[in-house]
Amino acid sequence: MIDLQEFSWLTAAWDQVSARWKSLSHGILITGNPGIGKGHLALELTRLLLCKEPNEDKACGQCASCQLLENSVHPDFHVLVPENEIDSQPEPIREHANRYFMSEKAASSSRKPSRVIGVDAVRLLSESLVMKSGQTGRKVSLITPADRLNSNSMNALLKLLEEPTADTYIILVTARPYRLAATIRSRCIQLECPAPVPQMVRSWLDRRYPETTIDVLPFARCGIGPLQINAILVGGEQALFQDLFKKLCMPTLTGTNPWLLAQECSAIGIQTALRILQYRALAQIRELATGVESSPGCNNESAFSCRESSIQTFLEIGQFLLGPTGAVDEQLFLEDICTRICEERES
Repeated sequence: MIDLQEFSWLTAAWDQVSARWKSLSHGILITGNPGIGKGHLALELTRLLLCKEPNEDKACGQCASCQLLENSVHPDFHVLVPENEIDSQPEPIREHANRYFMSEKAASSSRKPSRVIGVDAVRLLSESLVMKSGQTGRKVSLITPADRLNSNSMNALLKLLEEPTADTYIILVTARPYRLAATIRSRCIQLECPAPVPQMVRSWLDRRYPETTIDVLPFARCGIGPLQINAILVGGEQALFQDLFKKLCMPTLTGTNPWLLAQECSAIGIQTALRILQYRALAQIRELATGVESSPGCNNESAFSCRESSIQTFLEIGQFLLGPTGAVDEQLFLEDICTRICEERES
């Protein structure tokens, strides 16, 4: 069982939702920056909702329902995850999501894993939720990241939210709630998980890696949360990220070859690099609109020259990441963005 005390920055959000778990709406939208543990919080809430003998605001961990969930075989827990992100999920989420991939189409070895949650998956979910509960009477569906629903699957989900079955909870988890239809957001209670301040992340990493020193500020500037930093350290990729952050935060990029910058971005993964650049664009938009730094204590430098450039880059990357593309298209698009950055920073 996950101990949320390990993620101290989630304590306030957990206290808020667990204090009223018996009267929650059937639609729950959990939001917050990437890599801060929103999925773990959603899983803990699922445990509480499905537990047969809850202890006030905590699941008992011992009843049959808790054991079924821990062993990833609970009949009343339904998970929708994009195929291309299934391996990055905690085990109970990953195993419960697999039942929605058991089709001839999904099993084809020649087919690329889908980046979206399609309408067929939501329809199958709808059929599952009308069936009688196998345990406590409650049924829980977890959709993560919910912003990967396409327009058809959002429409199908909206019907579920408008006409929910009894004792059914639909938990949506996303770092990009603006991608969800307003009609879906309006039918959910929203739980915002604040990002931890850099000092809190540093303390958390110190406990896990007492002999490793890492400057967390550049990661925070680029929207990379503590769980993602942990994965980067485990993968030995710290130097790749730090070299890229240093270049993106330079006052100018005069003489920098955009193709070399694109290569540095590619080294950490094209989609990862694009999401970092999109986050920096969004951070500048927010800061220009509110005058408040997106990452407190980070002294944010921008990779983009102005508001218009930030908005254009944010929208273009968002649209690109939603569409099915090949490796060649991804590389060319990344090179276009890097060329724009280098040209603007030279002027």
